[in-house]
Amino acid sequence: MSSELPPPARRFLRTTAHSRVQAIVHAFHRWLERRRLTLAELTPPLLEQFVARPRHARVGRRVRLANKAWLRRYLQWLYDRGLVEFVPEPGRPSPPELPAPARTFLSSLVPTFRPATVHCYTFSLRKLYRWLDAHGLAPEHLTRPQIERWFRWLHDLGLHPTSRHHILVEARAYLRWLGERRRMRTAPDDLIRKSDFPKLPHYLPRPLSAEVDRELQRRLAAAADPTAWALLLMRRTGLRIGELRNLEYHCVRAEERRPLLKVPLGKLNNERLVPLDVASLELVRRLQSTGPRPRAWLVPGAGGARAPYCRIRRVLMTHSRDLPEPTRITCHRLRHTFATEMLGAGMSLLGVMRLLGHRDYHMTLRYAAITPEVVDDEYTKALAQLATKYQLSTRRPSLDETPEPDDLLDQLSRWLRKHASSPQPLRALLKRIDRLRHEIRNFETAKRGS
Repeated sequence: MSSELPPPARRFLRTTAHSRVQAIVHAFHRWLERRRLTLAELTPPLLEQFVARPRHARVGRRVRLANKAWLRRYLQWLYDRGLVEFVPEPGRPSPPELPAPARTFLSSLVPTFRPATVHCYTFSLRKLYRWLDAHGLAPEHLTRPQIERWFRWLHDLGLHPTSRHHILVEARAYLRWLGERRRMRTAPDDLIRKSDFPKLPHYLPRPLSAEVDRELQRRLAAAADPTAWALLLMRRTGLRIGELRNLEYHCVRAEERRPLLKVPLGKLNNERLVPLDVASLELVRRLQSTGPRPRAWLVPGAGGARAPYCRIRRVLMTHSRDLPEPTRITCHRLRHTFATEMLGAGMSLLGVMRLLGHRDYHMTLRYAAITPEVVDDEYTKALAQLATKYQLSTRRPSLDETPEPDDLLDQLSRWLRKHASSPQPLRALLKRIDRLRHEIRNFETAKRGS
């Protein structure tokens, strides 16, 4: 908690609202306290020990580089005030600065796009200018044969087709922006054509099997870790991991029929309300009763900050170990399982779409396709209906069963109406059948009277 931090750390945290920086500062001072070290005694080897093992388990290279980058901000602040003797070198070299036209284009996106989207455009333009600078080219003078070489270069980098698709979309938007200002020699749509975009893979949903799902929910419910309860809440409500982290402490809306979980702005930049059953509401109450209070976020993290992604994934990995599942269990598979379960239980596609926060039903079909078990059941029922639809009756009347004359005449009338080619002779024939039916009824009445 902030009260346990030394005064310099508390002053630094007032200067930043970045949740990852706050979390790493808290973890860093807990690490120093366990080893009874002060900031003045910190050395580069000790810093490397913390970065490699911030808690109890060794972390991977990517997490180690990220931790060092976040902590470097704090150490730079301390170094400027003479509280530490060194500042660690950056874990990776800073990317070269983009040219002025690219920076102007990115600035024009800031008022209308989210920061994450602007970051994606920045990544794509760096890929473009990295190749242009290596070949001494400028985007204004690109030709079709030259940019085809860039397409092959992107492919040779081993990027996923989805990443290459995004890079081409964002690079074409930049070239169009240059074309609107009459800086392009070749039309942007002639440089990057529709046929240049890679075909995107369409994966089947990956819900957990019923056996694995039940066992995983049992383990998460029996755990003493609040992060495990948060994962169980994620499974029972279909939240994304980012939405789970951003749940506010007071996230339940009381309604007459059923309490609702207010899900904050997520991937598609929209809010939604998800109904809560009794068990899910109990999970929310358990999460609210743990960790520091008051706090802003439902899932507790270090010092009241949001729980980091790596911790949520690590807890899921711990509790899903040795389960009979051939592929790795990820947080998003909990969402797939929730959606598939709702569809299999008979919920409409529109209802599941609203629960998941999708804007288009095609997204729901992609994330929560019908399970193979449901397809197999429907296929079996369809075959049974086809087998009996045109089946002719093979029952023969017994010798003592005599068809009623009225029934025979009714069948004859229906057959004539169905198969007659001309209505003119049909009318006369139907009148004769009606007269015959009337005579038969009179005969049966007279027979019963005698």
